[in-house]
Amino acid sequence: MNLSSWITNVDPAVLNYSTFGLMALEGAGIPGVPGVLPMLAQASAIDAGHTTLTAAIAWGVLGNWLGSLLGYAAARWGGQHLPQSWRENLRMERAGALLGHYGAPLVIVSRTIGSLRTPLTVLCGLSRFPLPAYVLLSLLGALLHVGVWQTALWRFGPVIVPQVARWGTQIGLGAAALLLIVWLWRTYGGGRVRL
Repeated sequence: MNLSSWITNVDPAVLNYSTFGLMALEGAGIPGVPGVLPMLAQASAIDAGHTTLTAAIAWGVLGNWLGSLLGYAAARWGGQHLPQSWRENLRMERAGALLGHYGAPLVIVSRTIGSLRTPLTVLCGLSRFPLPAYVLLSLLGALLHVGVWQTALWRFGPVIVPQVARWGTQIGLGAAALLLIVWLWRTYGGGRVRL
């Protein structure tokens, strides 16, 4: 049984709860959580007639949004448990000024750009970015992120997925080799070079 037919036979409730859970983990800023996987699965379920685009977007948005609120809460009310060196490196005065000037667009964009998601969620919580504004802005960001990606994956997923399956192993090995080279360089060869 291939992956596509297996996904289309998954109980829609299980798929929705899985989408919600993975998107919540991704939204909380946990690195490495593949939020694209449940969206690809939802795209297959839409094509099979087991769900709708609206339902897939709703489950993804709710998960991503709840995750962002959990990440914010963890940083705001649990940030004092972070190592002192981390809190000192955050330079809260500069972060607060940055969020004061560019907070709204940064919160919205951070929902889509993974490298911003974790640090910005933590900074918003630690700097006590206003909660009502964060709730609204993270909802807008989740709508933008999930809406665009889910729609694109539904429309173009059948074209993209076979290519990913075909080239996935080679891409994964290439990425692993690149990470190994960077690690070796930083550890043994170029201690003064920062990547």
